[in-house]
Amino acid sequence: MMDPLSGQNRGYAFITFCGKEAAQEAVKLCDSYEIRPGKHLGVCISVANNRLFVGSIPKNKTKENILEEFSKVTEGLVDVILYHQPDDKKKNRGFCFLEYEDHKSAAQARRRLMSGKVKVWGNVVTVEWADPVEEPDPEVMAKFLQSLIQYPKVLDLDPV
Repeated sequence: MMDPLSGQNRGYAFITFCGKEAAQEAVKLCDSYEIRPGKHLGVCISVANNRLFVGSIPKNKTKENILEEFSKVTEGLVDVILYHQPDDKKKNRGFCFLEYEDHKSAAQARRRLMSGKVKVWGNVVTVEWADPVEEPDPEVMAKFLQSLIQYPKVLDLDPV
């Protein structure tokens, strides 16, 4: 990554891999690798965030209304995640999540919406990166599932 003001590198980079396994293997090989005497790389997996949290949404707006309105002012919007009031299914909770086709589209939308120049239904909205949904480690999940098979009576799960 380059600093646009100084033209110097920022001391870190991002690499995109075709699959999760390849990324995990690269971390194993490169983390703590000594690039110069006393200088080691720090390598970790990072997930590109394509989702924005948006607050200050009028509570009477539907998923379709939100998708239509935000598609007018941003590019690459593919989905809206909306939660309803528990006591009134016709009203949303005043926030939503906007899912974009890629990180670049989400970053551009975030920048545009945070500028204060863009209003949605006459309001300036609150915009933040959504917390990424982390997938459980496959080894941990395998152990958990194995324990369910071995001890089925320990957990009394109600069907959902």
